[in-house]
Amino acid sequence: MIVTIALNPSINKLAVIDGLEVDGENKVQDYRISLGESPIYTAYIIKLLQGEPYVLGFLGGMGGRFIHNIMQKNRIKSDFVFNMGESKSIYRIVDSVNGRQTTLLDDNMLVDERDKKNLKHKLQNRIKDAKIMILGGDMPRGTDFNLIEDISSVAKKHDIKVITALEGQNLRKSLKLNPYALKISDKNISDLVNVDTLTYDKYYVLKELYHILISNKIHYILYDSAEGLYVLSKNKICKVIFSETPEITDGIGASDSMVGAFAVSIERKYEQEKMAKLIMASSIAVKSSKYPTICNRKDIDYYNNKVKIVEIMNRKRGFIE
Repeated sequence: MIVTIALNPSINKLAVIDGLEVDGENKVQDYRISLGESPIYTAYIIKLLQGEPYVLGFLGGMGGRFIHNIMQKNRIKSDFVFNMGESKSIYRIVDSVNGRQTTLLDDNMLVDERDKKNLKHKLQNRIKDAKIMILGGDMPRGTDFNLIEDISSVAKKHDIKVITALEGQNLRKSLKLNPYALKISDKNISDLVNVDTLTYDKYYVLKELYHILISNKIHYILYDSAEGLYVLSKNKICKVIFSETPEITDGIGASDSMVGAFAVSIERKYEQEKMAKLIMASSIAVKSSKYPTICNRKDIDYYNNKVKIVEIMNRKRGFIE
């Protein structure tokens, strides 16, 4: 079993307007509601790959019920703490005539001490059957890194491998928790590596990440960059190359889907090259799927045959130019 911690899952609401009239009445031409970026996508991919995810976290309001219903529909087991507040929601209003988009963020769920205590109690009841734990996404109001430390401590006591895919400063702080694996992207690379812009030299960043991996005794680092996907271990660094240009439809959830494939690969002890291919295939499958489908297993299998692995570095020869 893979325990997935989703502390602040969200939903996306999209309304398309043909010419937005401020202070006027606007007719919605198209409306969509879907999962927002969160570890729920991680659990979905784990389930799709025939793994056994179990999701713990906080939910609330109508948005929380929507998320819970999707998980039940896909037979994803969970045990959430239901809050009196409303789960995080992102509203996007798209003006199709003027090409403008307005985003409204509702992130006001407040978690209290009782909620946190209930979550840790649920975790204690489920952790004994787990092999891997995933800590990902952002955190609701009322929580801080102490909750991450408490959750990680429970995992360590049961000798469970922890994968961290956190945001912001929590990512850097998580290094002291000695995670088994780490996922990072260009969005938060500056939280670990001293870079000012995303125009940096790729070898500089990879060398810095490799140093972090070795010095913190991390087994794997997954780095999702604009240039490509990299998987680092102490023995080598692999880059994934895709032989086709997929048709990208949205991409929401693609980053979290990578973590699901990452976790399944670690649980099944896949070789690094096989791991890298599965991670990239899962991401592309989500990016190219059409609403309301997240992605299908056959899409992952298809893209898995379309990706290639290039070795960037190994311990014997160093970096390969």
